Amino acid sequence: MPAHYQLIFRVTFGHAYFADGVLRDLRIVPVPACFDMLRRAGLVLRPQEDGIAAYGDEKAVARLRLHIAQAGAPLGMAFQVFFTDPHFFAYTAPAWPNGQLLFLDTADSVTDDNGRQIVHATPFVEASAFLERDHVRLAHILGERALAPTPAMVIEVQVSGGLLEVVDSRWRHFHVRFDAAGKDRQGGRPQAPQGRRTNDADGGAGRDCVGVQIADRGRAHLFLAKGAMPAHEVPSRRPRLRTAVPAADDARSDRAPSVRLG
Repeated sequence: MPAHYQLIFRVTFGHAYFADGVLRDLRIVPVPACFDMLRRAGLVLRPQEDGIAAYGDEKAVARLRLHIAQAGAPLGMAFQVFFTDPHFFAYTAPAWPNGQLLFLDTADSVTDDNGRQIVHATPFVEASAFLERDHVRLAHILGERALAPTPAMVIEVQVSGGLLEVVDSRWRHFHVRFDAAGKDRQGGRPQAPQGRRTNDADGGAGRDCVGVQIADRGRAHLFLAKGAMPAHEVPSRRPRLRTAVPAADDARSDRAPSVRLG
């Protein structure tokens, strides 16, 4: 990342199930309104080992301030979160309500003893955090029409003028932490589900993990401002194929036209 870019916000995901405490098997997708907002502001969204981070230069920060002033409120940038590990719900506590998704808002974050901004951490999980897909709180984020597939989680980052002014980057770093379900009797470690490996000696490096992806692709995405969008050339008109001429017409066309003199 260029030196003149500064951190706008960062969201990381952790899990007590893994020896290194990092949750990597995620697919994070900006909702359409967030995608457009990132593009118009000219922010750079990067995948991290344990989440995502958004960066911007001075012009991007100025655009964000302008959008915040025009809206008269913080900008809510929402992301859909899909857990790509099929065993996630088996080793995660508390039990996920059937058919519901977890909705988190950084406006509800609290500061822990280490100065970290905690958005979600067990066992302090309120039942109201789990919502139906068509809940009124999600209407402005996911839209009224049902989308498939439904994410397991939605997190909304509130980008305010105060957030842009803070000097300590820890205040722009939001943590989501999950607890583990099912402790074994010997070491107190959760039992690994089938097809999943953990290794305390190497800090979890021995497990199979997909890694964090953004918008269904594992590479970084650059959201450019509209003024910086490159112009697309209009392709030339495609040549039309000549219509086939019947054989009889071909024979007549081969003859030299008769010319009458006098």
